[in-house]
Amino acid sequence: MPSSPSADRTRTDVLLIFPPQTEARFFPYLSLPYLTGHLRRRGRRVHQADLNIGVLHELLRHPALLDDAVRAQKTGTGDDGTAVSDWYRRAVADVFTTHLGEVRAHVLHKEPAGELGPDRAVRLATLALELLVRGTFLARTWDDLDRLDDAVRRAADLPPAASGVPVGSLHRQVTDLLGRHRPRVVGLSVAFFSQLAPALLIAAWVRRLAPDARICLGGQQVMLRHDSLARLPGVRETVDALCPTAGEEPLERWLDALDGTIPLAAVPGMTWLPRAEAAPRTGPAVTLRFRDLGPPDFTGLPFGSYLNNALELAIVSCVGCYWGRCAFCSYGNRSLPHGAYQQGTADQIADAVEAVVRATGTRYVSVADENTNLRLILKAMRAVRERGIRIRFGVRSRLEPALTEPEFCHALAAAGCAMISVGYEGTSQRLLDRMERGVRAADYQRILDNLAAAGITVRFTVMGQVLDETPDEFEASLRFLVDNERHIGIDALELMVAEPGTRLANSPEEYGLTLDASDRLTGNPELSYLAGRLGRPLAVHGGPTRTEALDRLVRIFRTVRPGRTTPSAPQRPAPDHPRPPAVAALRPHPWVRTVPAIADDRTADRLTVADVVREQFYALPRADVEQRADGLLTARTDRGRRLLARLADAAAGSPHPALSAAPVPPARSST
Repeated sequence: MPSSPSADRTRTDVLLIFPPQTEARFFPYLSLPYLTGHLRRRGRRVHQADLNIGVLHELLRHPALLDDAVRAQKTGTGDDGTAVSDWYRRAVADVFTTHLGEVRAHVLHKEPAGELGPDRAVRLATLALELLVRGTFLARTWDDLDRLDDAVRRAADLPPAASGVPVGSLHRQVTDLLGRHRPRVVGLSVAFFSQLAPALLIAAWVRRLAPDARICLGGQQVMLRHDSLARLPGVRETVDALCPTAGEEPLERWLDALDGTIPLAAVPGMTWLPRAEAAPRTGPAVTLRFRDLGPPDFTGLPFGSYLNNALELAIVSCVGCYWGRCAFCSYGNRSLPHGAYQQGTADQIADAVEAVVRATGTRYVSVADENTNLRLILKAMRAVRERGIRIRFGVRSRLEPALTEPEFCHALAAAGCAMISVGYEGTSQRLLDRMERGVRAADYQRILDNLAAAGITVRFTVMGQVLDETPDEFEASLRFLVDNERHIGIDALELMVAEPGTRLANSPEEYGLTLDASDRLTGNPELSYLAGRLGRPLAVHGGPTRTEALDRLVRIFRTVRPGRTTPSAPQRPAPDHPRPPAVAALRPHPWVRTVPAIADDRTADRLTVADVVREQFYALPRADVEQRADGLLTARTDRGRRLLARLADAAAGSPHPALSAAPVPPARSST
């Protein structure tokens, strides 16, 4: 039954915030649009704000923020013990400033990015953002919730800028949102652990700036760490409620309670946090099902200004995972109790796709389930096409038995499927069965061949420290990746993590694991942005140590050379002719800079150039290559011509036509 609008129409009912800091900047994270859509259909006034992308947008509007941040980071010798780190940060800032117009054009408006191009524009924006937050409160990693909570409370008592340039900028954004919308309820969606400390800091600011606003914390991290968060002093001081379930019905009914139409005790799905020492109270269970929900509503979000090459948005087709038994998956394992998994209908999914396309004009939709029912999606996307809508879409799935059928793969492609993202835990059937992965390694090659034949891109997330994987099992898994490297992409490499709620964490002995008995947390700081997923440290009986497992993933990184695959953007055709075997002179691109002598102590025998956008350094022996005063690189030997050709092939510069046929000058004596 629809809720009654609140009496005070001068205030926003709910301000929904997606806080920094996470890599989820490719399209709006879906928690806010689904909550917004539901509440607006109930007549509520909602504003949604993605402050994770907002930090970048503030930088694009006020590029001086980056100069301020770089000055604050200056160490004189570099925090890695070399002056090159200081030089490199300054070079990133300079290149960003030089190409700011191109980056703004593409990121904010999806307009042509000039010489820089869309790929480099996105990458440069990412580098600038990561440089902005580097070393600040927003980019800190944590191995203990109590330390995190203490640090948040200290930061809340300081002037915001004291915690870093971007924290001051974030505070101004929060202050502006509260002033413009005067929300009755502020909801913070915390999907990733790296967002938790910034979310709690924002909550502390809201408590001070808008003391009459109610504050709720929800999202994946609240679902995983509900009990631990409820005991933290800083959380109890600032947050009114934790929502460890889907938030649509809890927020809807909470507003009803604030209007006085139902008692607070009747609000489902919320855990209320008293300021006193009293124990938290939990309301009744939610009754709203996924099939009762309508499409997401992106209105108010800058959905055309995310870090992608073309406009891309997303939907979900279910809550949870229909398989749910993979031992390491915290999201899927929550689906194991009866009724926990909820799936949409084909028409409901088609309605969501149609609504998103008609509202935004996107031509690419990601189905952002953890694991998608491919047959359901095929039925839904066929219905979308019958409505006259032509889109391309991507899904996440296991390497399902259905994909062994060539006809099914071609049917997916015909319905618009452009990409499938999959998890890869190797080719050992022994280990796959032990984790209850529900797939057959013997099918993998056939599946990849079928998808390649259908024109569907496959992208892998590769897991390491897969239980007691033997050296031979690892070598076989590596060989499979090498044999298929031209037909796959690799999105991430990560070690297995025993997250709360997983079968690994609940029954470690069944999987040959010993978990650290302390409250210490560990993740993937070497491989994942801000450490990625966090769980209890683990040791594998008879298996590789963490260091050995990490070394194996590094081998994959250095050995496998996946093909470039970007399904949401058109592919460039391969050149009709090979590059020339040698280049006499090369004009470096503007974003390729020469490392000065002050930052490179080996300049006597080499010239070092850095592609700032690609984060690549190239050492060129001075006996073979020299640089003119105008920046042109010229070859002095045949080897120099080959080196410059390799630079051209790496897109670090363009061959200089006037000198392309010039003879190679003799090398001068080193004396």
